[in-house]
Amino acid sequence: MLRVLARPLLATWFVYAGVQSVLEPQVRAARSAPVIEPALKEVGLDDVKTTDLVKYHGMATIASASVLALSRTPRTAGLVLAGLTAATVAVSRPFWLETDEQRKEEQLELFLKNVSLFGGTLLAATVGHSPRKIKRTKAKKAKKAKVQAKKDKLTGASVTAKKK
Repeated sequence: MLRVLARPLLATWFVYAGVQSVLEPQVRAARSAPVIEPALKEVGLDDVKTTDLVKYHGMATIASASVLALSRTPRTAGLVLAGLTAATVAVSRPFWLETDEQRKEEQLELFLKNVSLFGGTLLAATVGHSPRKIKRTKAKKAKKAKVQAKKDKLTGASVTAKKK
């Protein structure tokens, strides 16, 4: 019962952040440029714009968070969000580059929030159905198959009776 509520609640922040990344990529690109741009140059991708990366990251975040919120393949969605969040943690809040102590403290706090969200996505990726629910599902399927077999047997018998 709680998972039905927890997954959409976790997904809300990711949907919001993804929409902001798509609508206003300049803000997030400027914040992550000190980390991303040197890495892009190092790998020879000078033509790639940081704003484009932010937009694509935002679109992927919206898509995977929506899948998580709807509880469609929540483990896969959680793993994708974990990967996207790991990228965000690594580049979006480089508190270690700040010289102003107050600004450094603010960035550290936001960095730790992102780390916490990363943990939440890992939980979403690993939390599955309980063994009890799996057992009930198997029992329901077996019962349904048994009922169907009886129906097939009865309809098969009635069909042969009509032929005579």
